[in-house]
Amino acid sequence: MRVILFSSEFPPGPGGLGTHAYYLSKSMSEKGWEIVVLTPQDYASAAEVAEFNRTQAFPIVTLPSGRGAIIELFTRVKVLARQLKSMNPDIVVASGERAAWLAALVCFLTSRRFVVVGHGTEYGTASGWRPFLTRLALNRADLVIAVSNFTHDLVKKLGATPRRMTVIPNGADPDLFMPLPADQIIEFKRKIGMHDRHVILTVGQVTERKGQEVIIRSLPQVLDSIPNTHYVMVGLPTGKEVLMSLAKSLGVHDHVHFAGKVSQQELVRYMNACDVFAMTSRMTSSGDCEGYGIAAVEAALCGKPAVVSGESGLAEAIVDGETGIVVPPNDVPATSAALIRLLSDRNLRRHMGENAQARALREQTWCRRGAEMESALRGLVEGEHIVAQNLTHTV
Repeated sequence: MRVILFSSEFPPGPGGLGTHAYYLSKSMSEKGWEIVVLTPQDYASAAEVAEFNRTQAFPIVTLPSGRGAIIELFTRVKVLARQLKSMNPDIVVASGERAAWLAALVCFLTSRRFVVVGHGTEYGTASGWRPFLTRLALNRADLVIAVSNFTHDLVKKLGATPRRMTVIPNGADPDLFMPLPADQIIEFKRKIGMHDRHVILTVGQVTERKGQEVIIRSLPQVLDSIPNTHYVMVGLPTGKEVLMSLAKSLGVHDHVHFAGKVSQQELVRYMNACDVFAMTSRMTSSGDCEGYGIAAVEAALCGKPAVVSGESGLAEAIVDGETGIVVPPNDVPATSAALIRLLSDRNLRRHMGENAQARALREQTWCRRGAEMESALRGLVEGEHIVAQNLTHTV
């Protein structure tokens, strides 16, 4: 079967949405589907993009960015329409807010079937012109695939009534994320100055939504109990100055570290070097929110327990009390208590980490998620009835 994947982001730059789009493309290509990816590839150099694209088994058409919204709109519509004509795909898969808008428009005008993959942050607010366009796109789609039950519920709260909707959560790559030998971990911790220190790790762009602020506010209490604890943030350091100012005001700045953007290999080392993975994302005033939390599953594959915030898709990435701890969003005392509980109990960390890894290998790999995605798309293309559902087995 022939597929066009139209995504709002794609590697080699960072981003969970792009990671999802990449592994979906890779899975379909490995199963013999003919696939073309249309996407911007931001937050990476031209050389990095060229090298990444050269090594893929499927073609990637890089869409230009930074030329203004109107020019980007016309350019992307033109590229998508041209690709539809030349490839004649069985289906178009749109991943991300703007990709869904444009796919809905072009596929409506050309009478093509299309699927929307919903991640969460697109659906956080129900007023204004953006959610209006999103509702139109969702209602015109032949199928909406939500990455979590949380995202599924956001679609409903948005007022959208898709013809068909299903939940297929995100996954992670066990061939990349895995426990490293102890000597390699010790060597890496020495390299980054964390030898003999407890490490809390967050992966993701340093922003209001990712909630790194909550961890920093929790550090004074954590340090009172475990003085050698350090907090490391991997990801684009967008809000670094604000958070470092906060850390200084709390007297914990010597325990706060911004690693910035790192390679995949370095990320695996950071995952292995941490004692606890933490992601305390929250919904912002603009409706930005966490639809699932791929990084929590990547940490699980490395055998690490997680502290994550509830009222988000993150709560579905772990099993509370078994593979990690769920805390209320923006709750500094609860976050401090969860971190102290794990950092002060090596046996508990090991037990939860082992549970997390076993669950991730059993349920949360991209291989499994790719098979579920393929089944949903094949069923749609072949005309099988897909019942709108909430996949409770994925929670």
